[in-house]
Formats: sequence, structure tokens, C-alpha cells
Amino acid sequence: MTGFAALLVAALVLEVAARRGAGPATAAEAVAAALRSTPGRVVVLLAWLWLGVHFLAR
Repeated sequence: MTGFAALLVAALVLEVAARRGAGPATAAEAVAAALRSTPGRVVVLLAWLWLGVHFLAR
């Protein structure tokens, strides 16, 4: 549980930094870049499936 909380905090810090111009890219820009290629689409699909199975299917 602590690991997931740490990942969430890290993602939020990166998102805030990106929106202020100091980070690499916002989450929306990263997903848009991933969806431009077929392997990227597969990775996004697998990530959504993993999230759905582990957090939403109960």
C-alpha cells in the first residue's frame, strides 16, 4: 500500500512540475505521444487492463 501511495505522490509531483514548465511532459501529453504508435497503444491498453483487474473488478 505504501508503494502505491509513493507512486501516486511521485506522479502528482511530476504533473505539477510539468504544468509549471519544469517537468518532462504532462500525463495527457505522454499518453497522446504513446497513442501515436501501435506498440504504444498496446502498452496503454495493457495498463488500462491491469488497472481494471486490480482496482475496479471487485
